[in-house]
Amino acid sequence: MNSPIDWLATRPFAHRGLHDITAGAPENSMAAFEAAIKASYPIELDVQTSRDGRAMVFHDLVLTRMTGADGFLRETDAAELDGLRLSKSQQTIPTLVAVLDLINGQVPVIVEIKSLAGPIGHIETAVRPILASYPGAFAVTSFEARSLTWFKVREPNWPRGQNVGVRRLADFKPWWRRLAWRYLYDVDGAQPDFVVYDGRDLPNWAAKRVRAAGKPLLTFTIRDRDQMDRLAPHADNIIFEGFRP
Repeated sequence: MNSPIDWLATRPFAHRGLHDITAGAPENSMAAFEAAIKASYPIELDVQTSRDGRAMVFHDLVLTRMTGADGFLRETDAAELDGLRLSKSQQTIPTLVAVLDLINGQVPVIVEIKSLAGPIGHIETAVRPILASYPGAFAVTSFEARSLTWFKVREPNWPRGQNVGVRRLADFKPWWRRLAWRYLYDVDGAQPDFVVYDGRDLPNWAAKRVRAAGKPLLTFTIRDRDQMDRLAPHADNIIFEGFRP
């Protein structure tokens, strides 16, 4: 019998879509998601909320790198965000609703929740009803274990993935939570179904323990075949960009 999350290990995930700025398809754009669907790659994307509470697909907290605009996405209304262009292309910052309407179950999707330090629930509350009505295969992930716990309490059947990267953990406090995340001890009650580990940190014993327990382990962000081949013995799947595996 197949596991309900077997799709996590069947085909590599396109990191923020199959993006290629030279083709007018920046990361986390509708064009990048269309390209991934056309190539039959599952999709990984990022979600945070605008000032007026809309779930927007965008990675950075600050708008500058991708749009040239000043300020934080979370301090900007969705209508204003719609007027910005991604990486000088014709692509705009899409809503999660628009992206999922496009994907429509054609390929699986991993939705990374870009939670911040502090209270949990704002982004999660915006995302929950959208995913609840989505017909396709999906999972939620986050670097913030408390976000996964939030979903576990409210949607216990949704697949949850813990994002881990030692280089990222310096931002998290207190120290005991940071240490627990580094070694994948579940102090926040998230009980993740799978783990997404920074490839720069593999192999390590914590990741081996995850796989020994029967949980899928994905690795990010893989940028060439050499890196993919090196990590193949240490992970069940990859999240890639910059080449086609």
